[in-house]
Amino acid sequence: MATWKDLFSAQPVLEVADLTLVDLDDEKMNRAVVRKQDMHLLPWMCITYLLNYLNRVSLGNARTLNDDNIQDNIMQHLDLTGQRYSVAIAVFFVPYVLMEFPGNVLMRHFSPSRWISRIVTSVGFVTICTASATTYRRLLVARFFLGMAEAGFSSGVMMHLCFWYKPEERAGRMAIFASSVALACAFGGLLASAISFLNGVAGLAGWQWLFILEGAPGMLVGMLVWFLLPDYPQTARWLTPYERAFAIKRLGAYAPTMHDDCWNWKTVKQTVRDPVFWLFAVQYFLMTNSLNAFGYFTPTIISSMGFAGYNGQLLTVPPNIFALLVIVSNCLHSDKTRERSRHIIAALVFVAAGYLVLALVPNWGVRYAAVFVIACTNAAVLPFIAHRTATVTGSMATAVATGGMVAISNCAGLSAPFLFPGRTAPMFSMGNWTIFAFLMLSVLMSLYAWHMLGSHSGYRTEGANTVARSRGEVEKVGDSLDMESAPATPSIGSEETRIVEVKTLEDLEKRDKVREKVREI
Repeated sequence: MATWKDLFSAQPVLEVADLTLVDLDDEKMNRAVVRKQDMHLLPWMCITYLLNYLNRVSLGNARTLNDDNIQDNIMQHLDLTGQRYSVAIAVFFVPYVLMEFPGNVLMRHFSPSRWISRIVTSVGFVTICTASATTYRRLLVARFFLGMAEAGFSSGVMMHLCFWYKPEERAGRMAIFASSVALACAFGGLLASAISFLNGVAGLAGWQWLFILEGAPGMLVGMLVWFLLPDYPQTARWLTPYERAFAIKRLGAYAPTMHDDCWNWKTVKQTVRDPVFWLFAVQYFLMTNSLNAFGYFTPTIISSMGFAGYNGQLLTVPPNIFALLVIVSNCLHSDKTRERSRHIIAALVFVAAGYLVLALVPNWGVRYAAVFVIACTNAAVLPFIAHRTATVTGSMATAVATGGMVAISNCAGLSAPFLFPGRTAPMFSMGNWTIFAFLMLSVLMSLYAWHMLGSHSGYRTEGANTVARSRGEVEKVGDSLDMESAPATPSIGSEETRIVEVKTLEDLEKRDKVREKVREI
């Protein structure tokens, strides 16, 4: 009989076939295993990502909901005058930034299914509670707890992918579930349009119904995730013992595994001290300003073109559908060609052009077309994240790299809300020029990363027996390390990936010992 301890424990490890029996040249088996992973992982990632993002940006839709009937609008009810709306957005990111990195560590401790379930359920609950906010101060409290509830989700999902997919497979998968952001924005506009007609029903304003109806599905889905989201290949009931062994071995020696340490101070310090950590974190901050600007201010930008009420909400839908197609196409092509930098830079230039048009052109038709373009920021972000996950090895380094990067990048949530004050309407020149400059600076940083790290999609590894310290500076590890199983630390400038097979379970233990020797060097 199941106990409370069993309920809150991680999923049990199941039987795994002998890794020496696994034939990695079996393409049919590889396709079958990856297909099963996609079927059992991606639907949950898509729906949880959609619901979380929908709840996060619901305030943006609430701002313009029933704006053709001012007395029923949230701006009037909660007196969101001046910078108050921007502050309400920004306060979400204070606990979100502070708790993002600890969230990744806690996910390793509790397991992905338990941690992601906790996040999705609590986000839905807090969103529903936001409907009861009757004053500006209560709205700030709700937004603060919403940020605390959601912290750790984005980086946790990124890290969870690393336990299942090779680096060259990640951008496409990220695109599939992150495209639910575009769906969330599109669906949010449609849902807000429909909910606007509930204004006054049961004595509740339209914006209150918006928070209730967008939060409720999150609580239900969160409870299902607890039981149905798979944690690791070793715990997947829908894989046979041989398929579990294949899923583990196909990842190679550099991928994080469920057996890695949950905490290692030496790895934490080495990862944070690496200049590459700050290069990616700062660049992601620049790009996240564009993501936040689009997510929170698109309804406002469209409203400034003269479209109010449900018409304005409906006009937010087509740009997001267009963005979905662009994002998925760019990421799938990036995976297919196993190249990152060119895809990142091309997408950044494309989105920057949209902000340039918004800053310069007053014609509403041209401006609306530019909204389609700025909706595509994730076309650059997702190959960028996949690029980052291939520059670190092991669970601890991956947790620190992704968690730290996302935490720093979401400081953009404290800056982006103040880039589009109402007094700058309808051109919003300050915000558009600022984000255009951020994206162009991001292009320059991508060129630098391309020069230093290369643009291939695989793990950064050197040939046998070497550890790369910097471009052109390589140090010998030593003949005592096994030449077939010794993983190297990220290599600067390498354009080739050395795939190391893990032949037995003992090799996993030997790999961890080798990693410690490499770290000491």
